[in-house]
Amino acid sequence: MVEKKVLAANERLSVAQEQLDAAIQAYDANRPGIEVMKEVSERLREARVCIDKIQQHLEAAAEVVPSMRGCPACGKSIRAQATLCGHCWAKVDPQRA
Repeated sequence: MVEKKVLAANERLSVAQEQLDAAIQAYDANRPGIEVMKEVSERLREARVCIDKIQQHLEAAAEVVPSMRGCPACGKSIRAQATLCGHCWAKVDPQRA
């Protein structure tokens, strides 16, 4: 869910960056507002870097998530490396997935 929101934000950021870059190119460079637009453009680039870092952290965290398995005693879902079922408190062998 969070990953989808990050991807959507990244897409919106890309569109905003493209539109701002086009506006800067079309804008008369002698007008005072051009510097403000350039600063906004730089902030968008910085935001993109932050979003990319968040995306990398999400991807790394997804790889660390432990796999699940069923408890041999009650069948409830437990972590693959669990030694005790949190539902029925049966001792389980983490080597027998």
